[in-house]
Amino acid sequence: MLEVLGLDQAAETLYFVLVDNPPLPIAELTRRTGIESEAVAAAMVRLEDGGLVSRLPGSPAGYTALPPGHALEVLLLARERDIRRVRALTERLTERHREARRDRDSASLIQVINGRDGVARCGQQLFNRAEKEIRGIDAPPYAEARDGARVNSAAVIAGRGVRSRFIHARDSLNIPGAMERAEEDIAAGEEVRFVPEAPMKLIIADHQAALIPLLATPQVLDACILVHPSALLDALSTLFESLWAQAQPYMPGRIAPVGEEEFVNDEERRIISMLAMGMPDETIARQLGIGHRTVQRRVQALLTRLGAASRFQAGVLAASRGWWLPEQTKGAAPPAGRGPGR
Repeated sequence: MLEVLGLDQAAETLYFVLVDNPPLPIAELTRRTGIESEAVAAAMVRLEDGGLVSRLPGSPAGYTALPPGHALEVLLLARERDIRRVRALTERLTERHREARRDRDSASLIQVINGRDGVARCGQQLFNRAEKEIRGIDAPPYAEARDGARVNSAAVIAGRGVRSRFIHARDSLNIPGAMERAEEDIAAGEEVRFVPEAPMKLIIADHQAALIPLLATPQVLDACILVHPSALLDALSTLFESLWAQAQPYMPGRIAPVGEEEFVNDEERRIISMLAMGMPDETIARQLGIGHRTVQRRVQALLTRLGAASRFQAGVLAASRGWWLPEQTKGAAPPAGRGPGR
């Protein structure tokens, strides 16, 4: 515990013993802790220099713990001063690093990351380093380490106050469970939108770095390009924002009672929300884990109940009648005229 104040395990153990006891000589400390006498003597010197213990006169000399409230507070203040100095040095070194590379050749602004583990680690590092916002375009294939763990933005940034926005390619919904994972990410605070086709996979951490596949259409994500601050990074950021403005927000909604004798269950709610996004029956069937014909029958039943002439109209009517209560994702504009790493 006290290692953060510069104390090793031996010194911490000895200090705790002295806090709980009257003054003790080195021989008694050795007996009580099992630490060799030479190590005890050296630790006592460190504790005394740190202002945690006092050496009492006598033969043999004894050691007593000074009041922890004062002694530890002095060490904490010293450590805080050290941290402030290191932070100031970090800022100066960062500026020097930036200046030294201001005119470097373009090849050094990008870095090729090879191997599935390397790509997964790099994606994870981008999520970890983001301080304000993580943005990305989510499309297969996915970064996956050797242990099978998939990089996940929502899980990494949870509780850190980092905004997360991801655009999903509609093709990604062909993967069973993809919609369920998207809803879990939304519940965790991630903003999610969909586009018919995604031009590439992309992760951007703040305005400091981006990760894109080395190949335009990779079958396996085992090679990526890490882009540092540059015109290319600015272009990738502009691409994301352009797609985000065009993309369809996904609003999963919630189960809604619609009358004494009517009720929209969870499966019907999900069907309505996917109809509002224009998803085909095949995709809906995959996401719900039911047969294609079963989806067709249920969609037709919903159209009949709503008196809708089209699938999109069904989503609009369901929302207007309170069957489906869409929940806006944070920062997402309401749909007008329409129904990650990762």
